[in-house]
Amino acid sequence: MLLIALGRIVQFLLLFVTIKVSTTLLPPAEMAKVFLVSSIVAFYALLLLNPVGMFMNRRLHVWNEAGKVQHYYNYFWIYLVVVCGIAVVSLELFVKVGWIGVHTTTGWALLLVGGSLLFATANQVVIPGLNLLGYRGWFVVLTLATAAMSLVMAIISVIEFAPKAENWICGLLVGQLVFALVGWTIFFGKLNVRDSSQKITKRHVNALIGFAWPISIAVGLGWVQTQSYRFMMESSLGLHALGLFAAGYGISAGIISAFESVFTTYLQPIFYKDISNDNVLEQSKAWREYAGAIFPSLMLVGFVILATASELTRAMLGSEYWLSSQFIVWGVIAELARVASGIYGMIAHARMKTRLLLVPSLLGASLSIALIWWLIPKYGSNGVGVALMLSSMAAFIGTYISTCNEFAVNFPRRMLIISLCMGTGLILFAEILRWAMGKNGSLVAVAAQLFVVGIIFIIFQYILLRPLLHGNRKHE
Repeated sequence: MLLIALGRIVQFLLLFVTIKVSTTLLPPAEMAKVFLVSSIVAFYALLLLNPVGMFMNRRLHVWNEAGKVQHYYNYFWIYLVVVCGIAVVSLELFVKVGWIGVHTTTGWALLLVGGSLLFATANQVVIPGLNLLGYRGWFVVLTLATAAMSLVMAIISVIEFAPKAENWICGLLVGQLVFALVGWTIFFGKLNVRDSSQKITKRHVNALIGFAWPISIAVGLGWVQTQSYRFMMESSLGLHALGLFAAGYGISAGIISAFESVFTTYLQPIFYKDISNDNVLEQSKAWREYAGAIFPSLMLVGFVILATASELTRAMLGSEYWLSSQFIVWGVIAELARVASGIYGMIAHARMKTRLLLVPSLLGASLSIALIWWLIPKYGSNGVGVALMLSSMAAFIGTYISTCNEFAVNFPRRMLIISLCMGTGLILFAEILRWAMGKNGSLVAVAAQLFVVGIIFIIFQYILLRPLLHGNRKHE
């Protein structure tokens, strides 16, 4: 756990530098183009690749014991190339008929989307695969190396050529490609390999489809709920407004996702291993331990972001983006609801009943589109934030209702209450500190405020995570 935490701290610092540099070098309109391309990539990845990847994670330990990982992964690489082809062809059609505005040439759009799907997917299959197999050291090193090289190449591309979204993304892809190849070599060198000439049968395909199709629909609807707003904002409010909103909202999303990844990196391999059999009691116990470790800590993360929203904006974004602090609160609530939905969604994965995720996803997606369409004309960018927050909360409530009867999902609430008290105290302390130091203080004052609040936050997190850090997986 300590190795992963240290690795994620460094990764968070790299994320901080990436956001700061990108919003300093690129104006809001160019950042909006980066967000649009990433949303297009996410659409194809979530709809066609993510469900298959989840199935592979679910079966990785079984396949490795049988010495068949490389055999099955070879089929996945073929599938990945096919998906990239589908993405390129369909995107060209969407652009030509005017369904999507990418604000760049069609050639650039196809290159960036196709390259991102191919290189980023390869990187995110082999490197996390090392973690699932227990090689956490390699996972941490390669993850950090990918982030660092991507950042360096993106900076070089923008400075050497022009401050354009296309150059920034191309630089990121170089880092992903290089360490996808390095990770590929290490990952396949760690596998159990046996002579296997077994072909994919209809039974294998049916098992994959039965597991993946509900996830595909659910995550596709999740994309509609959480990312389609970018295209609606671009058409209604323009690139500049989209760039500002996505930057502020992205602070919340980025920080919460970074902390979430610390827990999932450490706990998901344990969780998947514990649910690899069909024993309901063991699956229920595995989920309670998984949820009991994540919920209180991430709730505290949300509180510290709310407590330091204005300081985080000044520290993490370029000066053109400082007005984005008003959007952070919507991102905090929406992201915490998303995390909660994901945790309860793991029940469906454990029970191999991923169809349970369909109705909540449909609810969240429908509500998001309807509310954005209704609120944008009245409240502009803040209307989008309210819509995303309410739709995420609705999706979480739906997921809870859909999954709570599969097995005993109750876990002790004591740590949640403690986290709530800690978070409230952090907000009050941050307000007092802000008043004492002056709301419009210098960057030195901002750094000092973040440092003091951060130290208290770390102490509180240690208290919450002490059972996990000491190897006791029975949460209080």
